Amino acid sequence: MTAPASWLSPARIDVRWLWVALTAVFINTSYGTLSYAFSVFVTRDGPGGTFGEGLVSGGFAAAIIVSGLAGLFSGTVADLFGTRRVMAGGAVAGACGLALLGACQQSWQFLLVMAVIIGPAMAATFYEPVYVLMNRWFAHTERPRAYGVLTLLSGVSISIFTPLTRALISAMGWRGAMGVLALILVVIGLLVPLLLTEPMAAREGPAPASPKRFLAEAREGLRRTNAAFWLFTAAYFVAVMSYSGFQFHIVAELEGRGFAAAAAAAAVGIARLVSLPAPLLLPPLAGRVPSSMLLGLCFGVLAVAAWLASIADAWWQVWLFVVLFGLVFGGISPLRGLALSERFAGAYFGRIIAIQTLFVALAHGLGPVIISSIGTDRSAYELGFRLAAAALVVSGAMTWWSLRRA
Repeated sequence: MTAPASWLSPARIDVRWLWVALTAVFINTSYGTLSYAFSVFVTRDGPGGTFGEGLVSGGFAAAIIVSGLAGLFSGTVADLFGTRRVMAGGAVAGACGLALLGACQQSWQFLLVMAVIIGPAMAATFYEPVYVLMNRWFAHTERPRAYGVLTLLSGVSISIFTPLTRALISAMGWRGAMGVLALILVVIGLLVPLLLTEPMAAREGPAPASPKRFLAEAREGLRRTNAAFWLFTAAYFVAVMSYSGFQFHIVAELEGRGFAAAAAAAAVGIARLVSLPAPLLLPPLAGRVPSSMLLGLCFGVLAVAAWLASIADAWWQVWLFVVLFGLVFGGISPLRGLALSERFAGAYFGRIIAIQTLFVALAHGLGPVIISSIGTDRSAYELGFRLAAAALVVSGAMTWWSLRRA
């Protein structure tokens, strides 16, 4: 007679899904403290009132761009030494950065901390290193569901940390709020990696022990790319630049078309809520349809949404924009990870996705600037949004073409 299976045995519980949930807690915390909190810090009650809203916005943009550069380093470390170390180190760096921001007295100090500390911390604690971890836990047939669950569980960050940051500032000022967020980040950022297990692939030879060999390993990631990677990266760059541009200006555009600003902002907020199921619904379809095709279709739907926003004169058009945007937006990030994983999963995946992330960071920064450079009156917004729609259509086709053979 055989003994009954333990409740912790693989037959009853797959512990990997517990790890996914823990990783989602980590992602929610890192994005909440190092990204979404700054939508509150930029206000007059935050450092925006002390150093100027433009300076805080510029510091955040600088951190995003630096995070793209630093991703090359964090991706290499994740490949060679493990993602858990990257996550923990990034959390410690981010907590130190937040604490230092709370102590800044001069504008240059704030900018320096954002670029030199917060930027690299973002690279180490946002999605890209975690995708390496997910690939080590799950076979390629299981990854679509795993990516979807992770992104879905990680989607509550803005709903938690935006009001929390507002409450902390009201209770103890922005400097005290920085300190509390730093404490939250370092506790979660050290505890979660400690509770995870990470299988490492066997390496050919010892891990690099010198900076020279480490740089050689980082360059090796570039050598593992190919024409398909660079075509996909170009397509994704254009797509991100397009949708980040119209997304940033959507409330102002709708206001210019005669809609009340508060009502337009509420509609955009609802679009974010509508997008929450997308990470759970779209990635599992990659088991039947290539991720590159799904991602290309998502860009096509965003193109229709951008075009709708450019012609909207009635609320039914605004709500149709909300539905279309929400249906696909939440699935773009996990589908990108899956599309790359289908072609480039392996010992160099962290470095390969980090190379693309550098261009993604630049695209996020350029999109709003390009739209605003076209103009911010009604006719200029119409032109900018329609150009974004056309670029998204082209990007969708390029995305499918570049990775059509997985």
